Amino acid sequence: MERRRCRVRNSGNRLVDANGDTVPSAPYAYGGPHSNASQNRMSAIVENPGEFTDAEVRVIAFYLFRSPGQGQPVRQTTNEIAAKLGMTRQGYSRIVKRLKERRILIAKETVGRSTFYTLTPYLGGHGSGLDQREAIREVNPPELPGMDIKPADVGNVVSVVSRRRTA
Repeated sequence: MERRRCRVRNSGNRLVDANGDTVPSAPYAYGGPHSNASQNRMSAIVENPGEFTDAEVRVIAFYLFRSPGQGQPVRQTTNEIAAKLGMTRQGYSRIVKRLKERRILIAKETVGRSTFYTLTPYLGGHGSGLDQREAIREVNPPELPGMDIKPADVGNVVSVVSRRRTA
């Protein structure tokens, strides 16, 4: 049986192949929004207790899973987040300061005396691969133990629309 490579194109809200047949797809069954994360980079954090405390890992996980996506910050106050994570406001603030210094948390917005943060897109977030590549253009890589993360080369991103054939 001969295998043919089919091109998949987006036709409205569904994917179709070169013959116009619908490509099967299904939503994730996570029961709500989900996050994408780099296994290598998150493992470098979780597996280095000498570099990151359990509380720091919990704060990183909180920002990974509570991020609204699209590079938007988590819009909750210091007191709210500290209470949810079972820590004091002062302890949470110290952790945020350390994570900011390592470029793991990024200050995105300030309202009055409250600063709202997001997780670096080098570790994880929401959205497609194109969204992630666009987001990393704006930030420097984080400092992680044993990882020499270079700024990503995202200049050669090919748009699906530009590859589409028209009759």
